[in-house]
Parts: sequence; structure tokens; C-alpha cells
Amino acid sequence: MVMSKQRPKSPGLYQRYKRLPTSKKVILIVFIIWFVQALPKWTAAITADGELSAKIMRVFITPLEDKE
Repeated sequence: MVMSKQRPKSPGLYQRYKRLPTSKKVILIVFIIWFVQALPKWTAAITADGELSAKIMRVFITPLEDKE
């Protein structure tokens, strides 16, 4: 019979945040605010220009004519 080991329960996200020093909390909050403000701008910039979005999609999805 195989005994499975129980993984130690890791602290939740909020508990990990509470243990951070104040300076790291400030940096984290500033980064999150910056990211939330920048995400819509990046999305609009990428999707507004057809050429740029096509180049980005070509990185992830190979068109059918390129596969042959």
C-alpha cells in the first residue's frame, strides 16, 4: 500500500501579504495600481492597429499557408 504524504498547508495570499514589511507592501500596491491603469492602454494600443496585432498573433498562431 502506498502512503501519500500530505503537503503542508501553505498560508493564504492575505496572510502572506500581512507578513510583508511595509515598504514591500507599498511597492506591491503601487505596482498593482500601475498595472490596472496600464492594461486597458496596452489593450487599446495593440488591438487598434491591425498590423501590430497581426504580428503579435503570428507569434502564437501559425497561419495555415505558413505550415506547408
